[in-house]
Amino acid sequence: MKYYADTDFFLAIFKEKDWLKAKAMSLAHHNISTSVSTAIELLLLAKKHSLEPERTMSDLLTHAVVEGILPNQLLAAAHYVQVENLTVLDAFHAAYCGNRTIISSDQRFDKLGMRRIKLESK
Repeated sequence: MKYYADTDFFLAIFKEKDWLKAKAMSLAHHNISTSVSTAIELLLLAKKHSLEPERTMSDLLTHAVVEGILPNQLLAAAHYVQVENLTVLDAFHAAYCGNRTIISSDQRFDKLGMRRIKLESK
């Protein structure tokens, strides 16, 4: 049987203590998928729950297929949050962009070495 899990399921597994942990762990061996929305929410909540972004995304990929994003993009987004200190949404923009040129006014993409069409330029 296939299952779709939301963020609560993964938080229960990843957090050291959670009142849902036992039930979540009993379901963790099933064929589980989730969406990029869950990944975004997990990264937004990582700091609050003392979770490392890169480890959280790696663990997410261990427990589920994440629909809507490639595994390397998901790990890149987590790296941008954890190491490059990007916001979660900017990290996903950078990860989705990959080697393409990004159109943005955000100069933080320049610091990543990304090619950027500067909206703020005349």
